Amino acid sequence: MGHDASSGTGRGYRSRLAEVLGRRGFALTVESPPLLGSKPLEDVVSEVTALARWLQEDGRATAITVSDRVRTDRDHDPISVALRVAEVTGTVPLVHWAGKGRTALHLQRDLERARTGGLQSFLFLTGDALREPPREGSARYLDSVDALRMARHELPDSLLAAAVNPFKYREEALLGQYVKAAKKLRAGADLLITQIGWDPRKLVELAGWLGRRGLHPPVLATVWLLTPRLAARLLQGATLPGVYVPPDLLRCLEAEAKAPDHGRQRAILRAALQVVGAARLGLAGAHVCGAHTPRTLEELLDAVERWRRDCPDLRSWESAWDEFMRHPDRRPVRLVPEDPFYLDAPPYDALASPAEIRRFRILQALDRWVFDHGSPLARAAGALVARTDPRSAAGRALGRVEHALKGGWLGCQMCGSCRLPHTFFVCPETCPKGLANGPCGGTDGNTCEFGDRECIHARVYRLAKHTGRVLQWEATWVAPVPEEVRGTCSWVHHFRGQGSRAEVLPEPRPAPLSPQASRALR
Repeated sequence: MGHDASSGTGRGYRSRLAEVLGRRGFALTVESPPLLGSKPLEDVVSEVTALARWLQEDGRATAITVSDRVRTDRDHDPISVALRVAEVTGTVPLVHWAGKGRTALHLQRDLERARTGGLQSFLFLTGDALREPPREGSARYLDSVDALRMARHELPDSLLAAAVNPFKYREEALLGQYVKAAKKLRAGADLLITQIGWDPRKLVELAGWLGRRGLHPPVLATVWLLTPRLAARLLQGATLPGVYVPPDLLRCLEAEAKAPDHGRQRAILRAALQVVGAARLGLAGAHVCGAHTPRTLEELLDAVERWRRDCPDLRSWESAWDEFMRHPDRRPVRLVPEDPFYLDAPPYDALASPAEIRRFRILQALDRWVFDHGSPLARAAGALVARTDPRSAAGRALGRVEHALKGGWLGCQMCGSCRLPHTFFVCPETCPKGLANGPCGGTDGNTCEFGDRECIHARVYRLAKHTGRVLQWEATWVAPVPEEVRGTCSWVHHFRGQGSRAEVLPEPRPAPLSPQASRALR
């Protein structure tokens, strides 16, 4: 990581997060209140900057992060709010940027605004499902892997973060998360921030998996201040995409709500204990969300200090966690679903079905015979197809043939840049978010966040495993579909040499170091 990201930017703003990570300190970030679009922008800015000022004066948290469309699709722009925070505090916040409803053009414009304004710290997310899908056409989601590649190229000295969800309890879902985490690191991420979760064993598992891969990024554990009031909403059916909230924990919180303070202090103590747990488990920091007022944060940070004194090492923390995570009648709170999957607890029993294998082999053979540029059929027909204008009558006729052959069988949506050969012949367009480089974090088990299908990346993982190519898949970046070719025949673009492409991602960057730390190690 370059000098600018660690010591400041063109406007002289500091990046305290980069500094703390650079000297291998424990980073504590605090997520801003939602940038509610229902409020005037100035009111939102005032609320966020007031919290940022308080955190700066208190000094115990490292940085504030600016959220992106947490509550609605119409929340205020995080870049605009982050610029105001930087102006008021002289330090850059970590800006969340979600790809939902956005394309590469949106990101390019926002990166230019960030460069001009001196912002160089971002957390890139694909984002949860749009609450208001477009009236016409399919919703677009810019994959976080694509966003990281762009940001690393446009802002090479920036501090880039990515999300990972280790709290998955099915083999396909978990390994899909880990494979994509490796892609994000190869694409340019400097650090990883986990999804919300309560299972310490999963944090240990993530750290172990990264180490075995030779990856050593800083990892921040997300801690959610889950109050009984919020728990009641979850018990009534509210959901958080991709977050496994243990039902037994909700029942525990329901019982705690009967206390005179309605369970507030227990919730704060639990979150503070998780923050200390991140340190004792050897992670680089914690990210706190759901605590949006100075009063609550002061209580939480005070509790963190007390737990640090009471739990000076991992063993004492584990004992405190075991004691705290109990029902009022002393029963342990169950934090995992039935039959949870862990990497250190075989069997690894996710296997591609005979039908999946058969279809893969058929499509692989067809691709080799028909579309491989060296095959006799491709040489015979390719030159003719390549001379066809994709927007001409002949091109449209070819498109209709392509859709007729591929639509019902493969779910073809005429993206114009067929990526099947790069995704084990599972069409990325059948993912509601169009993701080609791995799953989002929103699955429930192996079920898509949209709830109407199995996540396509569960199938991709099973086929990668069957063919012995999981590590190869981990290092592969599949380019997004250019918007201008959508609705046209992919065969024409393929034989013109303008078809889909995939690249081997470079080795991940080393963990970020401040200039001072870099000099000390020389």
